Amino acid sequence: MKFVDYIREKGFTAKSLAEKSGVSVRSLECYTSGRFKWRNARLWFAEAIAESLEISTKKLMEFDD
Repeated sequence: MKFVDYIREKGFTAKSLAEKSGVSVRSLECYTSGRFKWRNARLWFAEAIAESLEISTKKLMEFDD
């Protein structure tokens, strides 16, 4: 499953997830589009997203595969 599909399944858009987690919408869109890889994300960024989605950062990194 792609990350963008996962967040939609959880009821988020990139904008609403960015607002909830306190990160830049533009940055998050780079990850949702696959342009940036989660394994290269800054730790604070990955943790903020994972916490908002109530998943582990390890699970977040699996979306790169």
